[in-house]
Amino acid sequence: MGHERPQVVLFNLTFDLSIILTSTIAAILVFLIAYLLTRNTTPGAPNKWQNMMEWIMEFVKNIMNDSMGISNNLFIWSTGVSLLMYLFIANLLGVPFSIVTTGEHPVTWWKSPTADAHVTVTLAIMIIFYSHYIDIRIHGIKHFFLSFFKPFKPLFIINIVEQFATTLTLGLRLFGNIYAGEVMLTLLAGTVSQGILVAALATIPMFIWQAFCIFIGAIQAYIFVTLTMVYIAHRIAD
Repeated sequence: MGHERPQVVLFNLTFDLSIILTSTIAAILVFLIAYLLTRNTTPGAPNKWQNMMEWIMEFVKNIMNDSMGISNNLFIWSTGVSLLMYLFIANLLGVPFSIVTTGEHPVTWWKSPTADAHVTVTLAIMIIFYSHYIDIRIHGIKHFFLSFFKPFKPLFIINIVEQFATTLTLGLRLFGNIYAGEVMLTLLAGTVSQGILVAALATIPMFIWQAFCIFIGAIQAYIFVTLTMVYIAHRIAD
């Protein structure tokens, strides 16, 4: 989007400070929201905050039922709830505003972390490894390696390529949608410098697009979690 990144090099590794900042804030927000929604749980009729958390958990439980036919695995269930909350918040961080320093080389300090392909592809890699871990945990290491030769041994190469293709499509799908939304918001925000009349005319489209970005952020979080459950279902299928 024409802006540089605040990067530092440590131990010959380059770190993007904006991604570290927003990813950390998204994780902290997930923890705080989960804590606030569950701190006053009651065994009887739930209060409105507890009811919201129970709705999120039931929502993920229904995704598990539809994707893999089971919903009583707490290990997978907790992963789905955490992933859904984190992605929803991370997708929306850059929607209300962005922080860009002024100067000869503007630097972007605040945006949605999922608007960066490094973040989304890393999440996708983690999910693929997570599904393989569950396969090994349930069926054992022998079953895991033999699964790459099914249904026919010559399909080994295709099964390996599928893992890489799945990782790329899972990560790039999320990145593309969130990044495109923020590019559009940046273009609309750029009309401020074109004069008061142009800026006023762009105000309504900007609010509409922000609402649409919230919708897209929620849908993409749902799709990512659903595909995660589908991939896990493929690995645990006997």
